[in-house]
Amino acid sequence: MDTFRADIDAANDNRIQRRWKIVIAILVALIVFGAFGYVKAKSYFFDGLPALPTKDTMWEMNLQPNMTLKDPDNTVIGHRGPYVGKPLRLNELPKELPNAFLAIEDERFYDHAGIDRKAILRAFFENTKSGRTVQGGSTLTQQLVKNMLLTPDKNYRRKFQEMWLAYEMEEVLSKPEILELYLNRISLGNRTFGVEAAAQRYFGKSAKDVNLSEAAMLAALPKAPSRYDPTRNYEGAWDRGKLVLQRMYANNMITITELSEAETNPPVLLEGASVAVEPNAIGHFFDYADERSGQLVGHKTKDLIVTTTIDPKLQSAAQQTLEKVLAKNSKSKKVSEGAIVLIENATGEIKVMVGGRNYEQSKFNRAAQAQRQPGSSFKAFVYAAALEEGFTPGTVRVDQRVTIAGWSPENYTKRYRGPMTIREALKHSINTVAAQVGAEIGPSKVTALGRRFGIKSPLRAHYSVALGSSEVNLVELTGAYMVFANAGLKRDPYFIKAIENSAGENLYSYSKRTPERVFAKIHADQMTDMLRGAVMSGTARGAQLGKREVAGKTGTSQDHRDAWFIGFTSDYTAGVWLGNDDNSTMAKVTGGLLPADVWRDFMRLVHKGKTLKPLLELDDSIDGARERRRMDFYAGLVQELLDERNLAAGIDIPIISDPPTPEASNGVQGSRHGG
Repeated sequence: MDTFRADIDAANDNRIQRRWKIVIAILVALIVFGAFGYVKAKSYFFDGLPALPTKDTMWEMNLQPNMTLKDPDNTVIGHRGPYVGKPLRLNELPKELPNAFLAIEDERFYDHAGIDRKAILRAFFENTKSGRTVQGGSTLTQQLVKNMLLTPDKNYRRKFQEMWLAYEMEEVLSKPEILELYLNRISLGNRTFGVEAAAQRYFGKSAKDVNLSEAAMLAALPKAPSRYDPTRNYEGAWDRGKLVLQRMYANNMITITELSEAETNPPVLLEGASVAVEPNAIGHFFDYADERSGQLVGHKTKDLIVTTTIDPKLQSAAQQTLEKVLAKNSKSKKVSEGAIVLIENATGEIKVMVGGRNYEQSKFNRAAQAQRQPGSSFKAFVYAAALEEGFTPGTVRVDQRVTIAGWSPENYTKRYRGPMTIREALKHSINTVAAQVGAEIGPSKVTALGRRFGIKSPLRAHYSVALGSSEVNLVELTGAYMVFANAGLKRDPYFIKAIENSAGENLYSYSKRTPERVFAKIHADQMTDMLRGAVMSGTARGAQLGKREVAGKTGTSQDHRDAWFIGFTSDYTAGVWLGNDDNSTMAKVTGGLLPADVWRDFMRLVHKGKTLKPLLELDDSIDGARERRRMDFYAGLVQELLDERNLAAGIDIPIISDPPTPEASNGVQGSRHGG
């Protein structure tokens, strides 16, 4: 019997041991699987989890670079990238604005620690009951984290990371700081971020000044910025705006009177909220300003507001003038492109820069990037250098066949007039005389003067430089002519007045500089008078502006590849270039034809309403009227003598077109064309 009991006890012990072994095995398995699951879950939920940035960094997280261009009157003339408003503090905003967002997006904002469990449960039951997503449980903090740090993917992993980071953010920032950051960073449609940018775009006012109905409409946008875009779906946006107002009333944020008044006075959208200049008309200049801004302040700042010197009305007018002339003549004259630059003489401010007829089709800036031969427009610097070497406008040289170090320039007409003054040679753009004068004083003195006047492109000191064989761009050539307009003073052309970021911090301000004397006034006055003659009765007669005095010079390169006119009045200096990007030949387009037409038509608009002022001011001690009569008498006498000479030489037709110049690679090759 005892043996039998002992066997039973032993069997029970074995059974118990086996059970414990099974239990232990199960526990071990659970622990192993739990640990494995924990590792996997941790890897799934936490791998790739971004670190919460510092307070200062949060203000620039995920912001794409953006730039706004303004004119001197603070009007927006261009914008690229998202719209980001100036950061505003809570105490700068009307209380209705943050309350509107809290009422519709997170009414328990001040009661949770980044995650609203009640809202999550309520959303779960509502969504389950309807079979689709009709409510969200995300807090305002979660929305902020998602927009700043996470992808828009809709899955459990992203949702967990959003909740985790929201909790961390609540540990780092105070509630007012989170709300402030949210209001300044939330997406509000049309690539607009923050209430300040949205208020400016939709209502034309600062977020500091929005009323209750406007605040409600702004708060309506975060749920679906594209769907509720008020510029496309005003009714939908305002319907949700009224829901915002009702939620504000339910949360005791507004009274029934305020609710009723806001509902009966819906927001009024800003009309014509576009920029002052069409993107196609400002595009080339925008690229130019973007590049220069990066040089001035670096490329690290993501948001720049650049105040420029551009006049939006004149910019648009220049683009339209260029397009009108090109559209009319492009086929018959085989000319497809052009550029215009306008600079204010008294300041050096670039008021207009048109780099081509269509920015969308070609981003190449022909005003600043195109290096082309200036042709006879460069002769102004040849004669300016000659005046410094003792020449006078009345110095005589012989228009005849010449050969200079193996180079034989010819006049476009193949005619030669014999003795003439350099004034007349400039007026009629005589190649042989310009070549002789350039050779006499030396090409190095011509190029040195060009650099002194502001031309930065390399100028080759060959004899052919006298006829414009070295490539330049329109901006620098126009700026160099401004030295004549300013009586020998050089003002460097500029186009950026100030740069700041969206926070209003000043990054750069233009410092006005004292103009530099680079040319004697007496010589500048002589050159201005000579260039005025080219417009009055020379190759540039097409650029006349009625009673307004104009001085300038035409230019045409070899085989009519480039045509220029650079001219100035007492107020402005402007340059026009026409040609083809592939350097192909135009149908005998010279600087005195289409470029002068563009210049004249545009400058009429520029000077509309401006007082007539002479190019050269007479000494106060001189009787102006008497002096003018004397000058007119001698001018007439000179013209009679020239007519007699031309008649004797068999030349009775005045030269009115601007001849092309040689494209000489080494400065000594022969050419059948004149300059």
